[in-house]
Amino acid sequence: MLAFLDALYAFGCSRKVSEFIDAERIVDGLDRVTAGDRVLVATQRFWQPLRTRLTALLLASDKLIGDAVPAASQTVLAEWLGRPAPIPKPLIDELVASERVRDAVRQMLQESLTNVLGKAVKVAPGGRSLKGVIGLAGAAGRGILGGLGDELQRQLEERVRDFVDNGVTMVQQRLAQRLASDETARSLGQRRRQFFLELMKRKESEAGQLLGGLPHALIEGLLPVLAQHNLGRAEVRAALRAEVAAQLTELSTQTIGELLDQLGLREVALVTLRERGLPFVRQFMVSQQFVAWLSRR
Repeated sequence: MLAFLDALYAFGCSRKVSEFIDAERIVDGLDRVTAGDRVLVATQRFWQPLRTRLTALLLASDKLIGDAVPAASQTVLAEWLGRPAPIPKPLIDELVASERVRDAVRQMLQESLTNVLGKAVKVAPGGRSLKGVIGLAGAAGRGILGGLGDELQRQLEERVRDFVDNGVTMVQQRLAQRLASDETARSLGQRRRQFFLELMKRKESEAGQLLGGLPHALIEGLLPVLAQHNLGRAEVRAALRAEVAAQLTELSTQTIGELLDQLGLREVALVTLRERGLPFVRQFMVSQQFVAWLSRR
């Protein structure tokens, strides 16, 4: 029986993956797995206990996150993260040209001008209004100046509006130039590098606190909906089917045995088959199913 298992294993290793797996069946299998509440049940049964245990392990750890990343790898990653990181132009245009940004800039300019003019009026001769700047007095003077003050106020408000409108455009242009500059790209790269290096000095218990604080109920509740929704999209199904077919084609350029050799798993798989397969076959051969099958022969 053991010789039979060895021969079966050797025969299986001489075959290719595509002889056992079909791309269309994989897609169909995903449809079945994500149907109904199966994803939610699997999440509750397997992922939630795993997450709970992982969070507990992290919270109890006094190790640094950097202990999980070799020093040489940290150096390589820090160097890569420290490279200039240009912001994509479409993103800059979307952010800077948005109505929300325009409104914020307009409000900022209006508040600044209001504050400046308000302070200038307060320190002007007379100390109370624009009338004090001219310094006229008397009932007739106040009457004449009252109308003049209203006209000055109206002209000033028009000038302020014109200045603000022109200023908004200028500020947006300056913001776009600033965000697209080489200096900003270098600064972002340096910030990424600094964040990574500081992260490596944090304790794993802090990562556990962060993991425990996430809205897991919301995230895990959305998984079935997202899976079903995206598998129902024609473009996603076509892309998934094409990718599975491409991977199967690549895997099938070698036999299963050659793939196991590359991974260093041929001997491990054989030992596992002997240890697990032999008792299984023995139990099967004395089972009611096998006896019933044999009686039909």
